[in-house]
Amino acid sequence: MQLLSLFRKPLASALLLGALVAAPIAAGPATANPVKKTGKTAGLSAGEPSSEAGPPQAPPPGSSPLAELKKSNAALKKLYQKQPPSWSPENDAKRAEMRKIMSGFIDFEELARRSLARHWDEITPKQRVEFVAVLRDLIERNYITQVHGQPSYDLRFDKESLNGSEGTVDATLDSMSNGKPVKVAMEYKLLYKKRWLVYDVITDEQSMLENYRAEFNRIITKESFDALMKRMKKKLEKTD
Repeated sequence: MQLLSLFRKPLASALLLGALVAAPIAAGPATANPVKKTGKTAGLSAGEPSSEAGPPQAPPPGSSPLAELKKSNAALKKLYQKQPPSWSPENDAKRAEMRKIMSGFIDFEELARRSLARHWDEITPKQRVEFVAVLRDLIERNYITQVHGQPSYDLRFDKESLNGSEGTVDATLDSMSNGKPVKVAMEYKLLYKKRWLVYDVITDEQSMLENYRAEFNRIITKESFDALMKRMKKKLEKTD
């Protein structure tokens, strides 16, 4: 399975993050051997800091990752209801607002660091900045492309659990794929860094983050980090 397939999924798959994040895995296998959740994210511990959002910290009393996800989902769904012409300035503004909301609830650097695991320490600070930026653009553009003008989904946030600076939110997504109803069990993984930020989503026991890690590691080990970046940039050019 090629890397680029991780960024190219149908609508039902793009909605797996409940209108918050572009899911790089489908409502089925994302790779030839999809990685199931292990209960522990390898490579980086949950307590390791992200320089972009700051280190994890104890959330204030009453803080609720479920409430924040629900609020963001409502904001994005409201945007979906707007259908300006694709060529109009209003459409560009809509897409920009979608990316702004997504960026406010996704810890792209945490996702980047964990997806590279040990390889993160092997690259230069300049390479890290570039990798985070390209990964961010791929996820955001894939999401916008897949869900743009497609508001038909129902996301139910079922329950949350907190453990210090870590949070988990269980949810259920009801959507349509090829005219058939799709129901997906979801689990959001978050860290509190001034606000709750998503760094992984598990769908039907398949981890977005771990699928990324397995594929990135395969390419870097077999070829190089530069080869991985070349593939990602090529995919990004095709989405412009």
